[in-house]
Amino acid sequence: MEASLLDLVFLSEKREKILLLLREGPKSIKEIENSLNFSSTSVQPQIKILKERHLLYLEDNKYGLTIIGETIAENMRELVDTLEVLENKLDFWNVHQLEGIPPHLLTRICELKHSTFARPLDKSNMFSPHREFADNIAKSEFVKGISPFIHPLYPKMFLDFAKSGIDVSLIVTDPVFERMSTEFKPEMEQFLGLNNTHVYVCEKEILLSSAVTNCFLSLGFFYKNGTYDHVNDILCFEPEGLRWGEDLFTYYRDMSREITEI
Repeated sequence: MEASLLDLVFLSEKREKILLLLREGPKSIKEIENSLNFSSTSVQPQIKILKERHLLYLEDNKYGLTIIGETIAENMRELVDTLEVLENKLDFWNVHQLEGIPPHLLTRICELKHSTFARPLDKSNMFSPHREFADNIAKSEFVKGISPFIHPLYPKMFLDFAKSGIDVSLIVTDPVFERMSTEFKPEMEQFLGLNNTHVYVCEKEILLSSAVTNCFLSLGFFYKNGTYDHVNDILCFEPEGLRWGEDLFTYYRDMSREITEI
């Protein structure tokens, strides 16, 4: 009895890696062996199985993906990347609230595959801005931020960024905007008076914070007990991560109202 395609692909790490490798294009046996660091005796039986099940074809001494093989490999890549994102940071994901991520972006969590953790700028004060956050915004062309809280340093910091020519768009909650309008009124009036700034207020609860620029994505979450994690931010510099961050900003912006004056 033949194994199902599911078993065929996922019960063998070698077959899985061969399919994913051939997404790059046809390769010879030797190229497959060298790329995956597999021996000839371990690769050839797997190639034979994949070819017999019509996932691979052989042409000019190179193996490539059939249409079925390519379809499977493409979907495998997303699943493998998703599992890698979650597995590499499983302890982190398990203790944080993820409800702030809309469903269509949760299914694209694999786009955060190449990410690291940022740390506070001042190790003695976990509430201080993260070094990577401050440094990378300063050299960005724009920043699109989402915040469910207000940091005492942020109003002046974002005002200074805007004055330096960086396009700054911020989404905050009603309580945050109320504080910004009272405790930081002078900074907010200057901020809103610039041509390269936007402020949006979201009435919906926001269970994450985010800043995305043309250079990086910074992403923070609340713990499951309701307190915000000021220590660990996810940081991503890859294009797919930046697109994910911009789509997250658009999602919240589309349900927010723009503020033009206090």
